[in-house]
Amino acid sequence: MNLERSINYAQMVLDNSTDAIVLMGLDYSVLAFNQNLVNTIQAYSGKILKIGDDYRNFVTANDKEVFFDLFQRAIAEESVTIERLASLNDISIWFEYKMNPTYDKEKNLLGVCLRAKNIDVRKKMEIALLESEQKFRNLIESAPNAILIVDQRGKIVHCNLETENTFGFPREELINQSVERLVPLHHRKGHDRLLEGYFQAPRPMRIGKNQVTSAVKKDGTEIQVEVSLNGFVVNQTNYVSAIIVDITEKVLADNKIKTQIHELKEIARIQSHEIRSPLANILGLIDLLESGMSEDTTSEIYSYLRKSAKDLDHLVCDIVNRTAISLSK
Repeated sequence: MNLERSINYAQMVLDNSTDAIVLMGLDYSVLAFNQNLVNTIQAYSGKILKIGDDYRNFVTANDKEVFFDLFQRAIAEESVTIERLASLNDISIWFEYKMNPTYDKEKNLLGVCLRAKNIDVRKKMEIALLESEQKFRNLIESAPNAILIVDQRGKIVHCNLETENTFGFPREELINQSVERLVPLHHRKGHDRLLEGYFQAPRPMRIGKNQVTSAVKKDGTEIQVEVSLNGFVVNQTNYVSAIIVDITEKVLADNKIKTQIHELKEIARIQSHEIRSPLANILGLIDLLESGMSEDTTSEIYSYLRKSAKDLDHLVCDIVNRTAISLSK
């Protein structure tokens, strides 16, 4: 009676399991199973499972090769776990299969226990997440600018191909390294506190838009950059994305324009002030000539007139040269 009651309790435990469970002998004969397995087999094939049946008859053609491999590994006293998509009659469900060797009280190998767990929801969520992550990675990789993903420790957890092109570091030399590796030495003091402060109050931020900031390449060259920061959370973990644009050439071009503007302003100043002096002299001397002077005085006036004309010519030539140099820089 106690033995029968123990067997009943064991069957109750099996039937209350959410896994489909079957115990097979070394010859594949069914020694025990639970109700969940019966329901699963009926749903897939319409067959009825009984004690003593050869379990190989309930294995689908697509799964036979995998089943035999797992069975042989289990009777070789190896525990095996795999995930597999089971398909039959247009029904496809992900299962986790576990094969374990089973022993009697004397530790002799009795057979193999197969547990099949429906992991369809979890697996499809994992696949969707992986696909989403892959799309995210593809988007990052196709970006024309360097992109870093940094964790709360300030470590780089991901970077794209353009990061390699911008900084000259192979990505394996940056992953799990401090982001300060890309910060010039003279900017590193207090950088960790700035990063910590940003994680405490993350917000979209652009660095270098209104003031120049710099980064350092692998060869030590400093470049001018503009950095866009944004915080996000994945699996309750905070990260910061940094989009880095090399604006070195833009800064040089802006500086060139500023220099040209300064030169042109200087030219305008010369035009408005310095040219007026010799021009006023010329006009005044012409007025004197027209007033009827003596020959000696007229000769002297012509001498002053010639000098003022040369001074004016010199200024005009200087303006022309300055303009040409300014526009060619």
